[in-house]
Amino acid sequence: MPRPSPSSRTRPGAGAALGVTMAVANLLSYVFVLVLSRALGPSDFGGFSALSAYGIVLAVPAGALQVIVARHVAGASSDSRGLRTALMVGTALAGATILAAPLLADAFRLDTAWSAIWLGLTLVPMTLTGAFQGILLGRDRLAALSAIYVATAGGRLAAGAGGAALGLSVAQVFALLLLVAAAVAVLGAWLCREDLTLAEDQSLGTELIRATMSLGAFIALTNVDVTLARAYLDDHESGGYALAATFGRAMGWGTQFVALLLVPRMQGPGAARSFRRSLLLILALGLAGVAVIAVAPSFWVELAGGAEYAEFGGLAVACVGLGVLWALVQVSLFAEMGLDSPWLGRFTWLVLGVQCVLVVLWFHDTPYELVGVCAAGAAAIVAAALVRSRRLGTR
Repeated sequence: MPRPSPSSRTRPGAGAALGVTMAVANLLSYVFVLVLSRALGPSDFGGFSALSAYGIVLAVPAGALQVIVARHVAGASSDSRGLRTALMVGTALAGATILAAPLLADAFRLDTAWSAIWLGLTLVPMTLTGAFQGILLGRDRLAALSAIYVATAGGRLAAGAGGAALGLSVAQVFALLLLVAAAVAVLGAWLCREDLTLAEDQSLGTELIRATMSLGAFIALTNVDVTLARAYLDDHESGGYALAATFGRAMGWGTQFVALLLVPRMQGPGAARSFRRSLLLILALGLAGVAVIAVAPSFWVELAGGAEYAEFGGLAVACVGLGVLWALVQVSLFAEMGLDSPWLGRFTWLVLGVQCVLVVLWFHDTPYELVGVCAAGAAAIVAAALVRSRRLGTR
């Protein structure tokens, strides 16, 4: 039996509660990094971080799967749940990582290839969890979705704290994280037990590729600036830029719940209105964030990195402004993924390429030049999304 549309079933405050939950999950993830950075020491933590970054790239399909499964579940005529695709993609990524484990261990200067093997195996339950999250989002079961986010972050923190207390190695910490991912996948399966089926549309694989490219474009857009800063600025300025840029990316982390809530709402007749309201909400939250940082910028950067970063307070304010634009891009890309449209994702890759050319050839003398180029690119993407929403009716 078809269920009510998301817009008719959302309880007042449920979206805000999801936002608070995701904020708590992000905070727990930050504490996890702090705990491990102190427990492992600079050398081992460097290897852990490098391998984790590799894992984040391979986890992009899981995030994309959440979006497209939510879109299918929100549609009354679809029985697709993405579980078969999740198993296939997760297994393929795990197999590739395990085969490459010796090379990864050498490249990241790890003590053993087992670290990469455990990470590879983690990709299977992680990708399945992406499908479960999509089911819950499509059904508008936000409390259950929140439980998965908190369980993931809390479980990772427990693994990190346990590893620190027991003096475990990098490989052993990754083994604990595999157990956490498996436990979260079991929780997701239980929460979705009434929706579990291997039936799915044949087009799901193609849709996953499109969504992965779009989500990958956003991740690249919000990270390439730090790489460029390291390449063209001196060590001191690039380090300050890296810290300041974290404030900008935090806008995307903190407002991701708005983008997620928009996905199932792109299926109904009020899609255009939902999209524009989401942009306005992001803008309001972003301006509030800019105001908070601008009141005492040096305080915030010193709190995050220490007194040696105090001079980068003004840059932090600029990066928060850039982060607001990034958050608007995120909502725009999720809206297009909710429509199964790859156009804005491709346009984002194009803008990213132009940004890189501009920075490499001309605008790389100061951190503010990098921020300016990135801000112009993000603004162009948002403008393109608004034009498309008007022409296509965003439906």
